Amino acid sequence: MSVPANLPPDVAGFTGRDAEIAALDADSSAVTVLHGPPGAGKSALAVHWARAAARRYPDGRLYLDLRGFGSAEPRDPADGLRLLLTALGVEPGAMPADLDGRLGLFHELTASRRLLLILDNARDDEQVRPLLPAGDATRTVVTSRGTLTGLIAGAGARPLAVAMLPPATATELFRRRLGPEETEAAAEAEIVRACAGLPLALALAAARIRTASYPLAALTALAAEMRRPVNRLEALGPARVVFSWSYHGLEPAAARLFRLLGLATGPDIGLAPAAALDGRPPAETRRTLRELVESGLVAEPAPNRFAMHDLIRSYALELAREQEPADGRRAALTRLLDHYTHTAYQADLVLNPTRAPIPMTLRAPADDSRPRPLVDMKAAMVWLRGERETLLAAVRQARDEGLDTQAWQLSWALDSFLHEEARWDEEGAAWAVALDSAATLADGPALAYAYSFLAVADGRRQRFAEAQANLSRALAVAESAGEGAGDVTGIAECRFILSYLWWLQGDQEQALAEAGAALELFDTAGDTIWAGKAALAVGWYHAQRAEPGVALPHFGRALALQQRVGDWENEAITRDSLGLLHLTIGEHDHAARHFEEGLRLARKTDNPVLEAQILAHLGDLYESLRDPDVAAERWRQAYAILADLSHPQAADLRRKLAPGKNRPEPAGIRGHRLRRGMSQEELAERTGLSVRTIRYLESRKAGRPRPETVRLLADAFGLTGEERERFRVVLSR
Repeated sequence: MSVPANLPPDVAGFTGRDAEIAALDADSSAVTVLHGPPGAGKSALAVHWARAAARRYPDGRLYLDLRGFGSAEPRDPADGLRLLLTALGVEPGAMPADLDGRLGLFHELTASRRLLLILDNARDDEQVRPLLPAGDATRTVVTSRGTLTGLIAGAGARPLAVAMLPPATATELFRRRLGPEETEAAAEAEIVRACAGLPLALALAAARIRTASYPLAALTALAAEMRRPVNRLEALGPARVVFSWSYHGLEPAAARLFRLLGLATGPDIGLAPAAALDGRPPAETRRTLRELVESGLVAEPAPNRFAMHDLIRSYALELAREQEPADGRRAALTRLLDHYTHTAYQADLVLNPTRAPIPMTLRAPADDSRPRPLVDMKAAMVWLRGERETLLAAVRQARDEGLDTQAWQLSWALDSFLHEEARWDEEGAAWAVALDSAATLADGPALAYAYSFLAVADGRRQRFAEAQANLSRALAVAESAGEGAGDVTGIAECRFILSYLWWLQGDQEQALAEAGAALELFDTAGDTIWAGKAALAVGWYHAQRAEPGVALPHFGRALALQQRVGDWENEAITRDSLGLLHLTIGEHDHAARHFEEGLRLARKTDNPVLEAQILAHLGDLYESLRDPDVAAERWRQAYAILADLSHPQAADLRRKLAPGKNRPEPAGIRGHRLRRGMSQEELAERTGLSVRTIRYLESRKAGRPRPETVRLLADAFGLTGEERERFRVVLSR
């Protein structure tokens, strides 16, 4: 078992805190709360101590940012447990859906481990309490601006205050951050006094001097500036004063971008969205961001990813509200949200190309929003995973700022990704926001979509009463649309979703009835693509009920509809379903034919996930044919595709390919024939045997074939050496 270790890097130039480190070393309690004002260095202290103490906790060192204070929403305990369980090795498919399930599994996994957990930036006791490990040998360090008195009283946590640095230590920290630059004692002392021992302020002041053309002159000038009162920055204390020092040293373009970055939500921002916010070409924005990074106001934690401390972001937002006109702020925010919406929409087209178009025309992007081109599924997944938290925050921000069209359309564009990643809580939260915005817009199609997909997200989380209620509202919207019978396609989609909800609840009869009703309505509406999907669903439900004879005609109808309109991707899905059905009932020839045709279509439509799925099923087919080599090769091909995409299903294939897994015996006649794509008639022609004889030999009802028959078959398959001998041994058993 791998040891989880996701502590952030130690802070460069960490200085002092000897008393706090000694207190952490001596503390025998299970939970320690580091509390103090923002910018005091609580997080830096926790990480520095944790890295030094790592050897005491051989079973793992975990870190989790709770986002208690900042622009992003505080992390809820269920999501926090998901991240911790993932770090402890729990696969997405094994992740419990609800808080109680995750809590129980977390306690089980931590009960006997010597584990260190850092819970950073906690908002309150309620956020922390469910995340505490269960074992006696675990140690938890929490950082928070508050003292978390409930945690101290209820969990026996020990509080440890992180105060401002004393003058000598503050001076040492300032000098370390300043580097080898020449200094002047009186000016240095003036700066250290003005920073009032706040590590963040000291770091920013040193950054301004270090990046100046004439550092010594900058040092004395900064000391002189600090003597002047800055009344309007008093609300945030000494840190705001230092923020102003760095801000006033910026070139006009950098100062403007800094203000606009205060408008952006989420934990960080990429270069392309920053350029959209800025309204300038990315190359120009990149140069301006470099100036902001060098000033210490903005960090670049990863290439072309930019972040600000929450205090600095608050300061930037204040400046934006003071200095940017309202229409300028609105235009910048619109550019940013348009960039996110249009790029996410492009990603969705790559992930789910068979999805029906957005029911309301995607609004044209604002000037300079520059949607990022995403050429394939890997690029789409990399972008969506990297921007996920920011995109979800952007959905909320769009609603809060009255940009309701972007709010619901961005939610729509994220749905396929959130479903693929099994992030159903986030999917539901996004659709809840979309519902608010659709209601504000009084847009019928948007409302129907929001209710419908919120119902799907509820169903996946087993909130069936809420799911049924939301779907009833969606149905009511569809029925009231237009004239007469209402929006027939919209009604059919609701019935289609209802069939899925019944299936999730285990009511197969209701699921089939609703899928059949949806199919009839799609036929009435003349929607061939949706009718094909519905016919496929009816066939799949019957197949799951072990009713192959009933399922086959529905699959056949789905194929006919999909071929009529060239719906190759859904045809590939139908072929895969047919292959599984024939494999289940032992009709290996038919299974192989459908799998191979489905594989061809998946490759034609450039859908690597579907390609890998069918390859994995081909591996299962060859395993059932006792052809372990070909089975393993198909599984390896599927695994390579999914691993390249960091897809959660790669873990299943990795287990199939694990060394020591029992493999079936080498292939017999049918396995070798299918491996080479031969029909029984072709094999009969090559061997001179009759088709009836070939069928009899493959049925396994025959005894050992005569040596001459074995020779003819081996020659027809082109077997030589060891492979020929293995074939002879298999047939002689």
